[in-house]
Amino acid sequence: AVSLRKGRTKRAIIMNTVLERYSHAMAEGVKDNCQKLQKLSDQKLWHQLSLLLEECVSDDRFQKIPGLLIDVFEQFVSPVALKLNALKVVKVAVKVSQQHTQPKQAVEFIEATRKLLKESEDDAEEVLYLNSALGQLALQSGDEEKAKALMEAGLKQLDDMTEVDPAVCASVYSLSSQYHKVHRNFDEFYKSSLLYLAYVSTDKLPADFRLALAVDISLAALLGEGIFNFGELLLHPIVNALVGTEFEWLHALLKCFNKGDMHAYDMLCERYADALNRQPELVKKSGLLRKKVNLLMVQEYLQGNRVVSLDDLASRGKLGSREAAEDLVMKAMAQGMIKGSIDQVAGTVQVTWVQPRVLTHDQVRDLQTRLNNWASKVNNFATAI
Repeated sequence: AVSLRKGRTKRAIIMNTVLERYSHAMAEGVKDNCQKLQKLSDQKLWHQLSLLLEECVSDDRFQKIPGLLIDVFEQFVSPVALKLNALKVVKVAVKVSQQHTQPKQAVEFIEATRKLLKESEDDAEEVLYLNSALGQLALQSGDEEKAKALMEAGLKQLDDMTEVDPAVCASVYSLSSQYHKVHRNFDEFYKSSLLYLAYVSTDKLPADFRLALAVDISLAALLGEGIFNFGELLLHPIVNALVGTEFEWLHALLKCFNKGDMHAYDMLCERYADALNRQPELVKKSGLLRKKVNLLMVQEYLQGNRVVSLDDLASRGKLGSREAAEDLVMKAMAQGMIKGSIDQVAGTVQVTWVQPRVLTHDQVRDLQTRLNNWASKVNNFATAI
């Protein structure tokens, strides 16, 4: 009993010291939560302590006070780390590490947290989460080799695991997306970002981060040489962050590409010329963009029409000649977007298969209309017989 009272007294003294140190910068509610941390620690309510710690490290009021979270972690988390949920401890630690102004200090802090935990096979998630954070810090420090090694090891480890916490999956794919962003690997950045978004709640992301990610992933979709399915991105709430901002033109471009509408594309390029010219990669790859629009035009048009004329395709794609349309169709076949044959004498294309893709709501309604028309024709034919 005497020992317990001494422990409580010591924690109270420590908390009072922390409160006095940061009292000048504390907003309303911060002091109350600090005192609650001490109380929960005294009462040994470890689960409730973990939940409150997660709440505190996500609170902007705590983050804005330099050093506060570091002191709280060292004084109230480190001594009882083994009694808390290990995954919650590492999540808190990674958030707290962001208060260090130098990447090297943040790395040392995370490494110290790793030593607090008894590593075993059961701690695979915690180690993976910490390694992903270390990978992000390596990228910030310019150590791309270390970041790449941690990214590749993390992806491999994730593939071998089952029932992984969504936050751990998100951390791995976040590192992957940031690595590929640095190296301008648009296709890989796009895939990793979509996987990251599958494990997070978009509406809980900070508004500025949400907009930046929406811009980056939209640009990657346009610039990625192997990306021809825009439906999945257009259906994701992340693109709504573009609406009503200076980047709304990106949303319009995505819809234009998804439809494969070259005429609309040229109008958008004219309308948003200034915005487009501020994106060097879009200017540099303008030829690739026109090629992608036309390839998607072929896929979209042939999805509803099994036999079409090359002249019709040339007109829709502003290609200028039947030969250019034939070349475009062959490229679409080589890309695996369609299968079929070209009748050079008749000047037609007959398609036998179109690559499946995610449809937007408008495209689904389009498909419903075509099916209804087909059903109506079948019924009329059956009545006539």
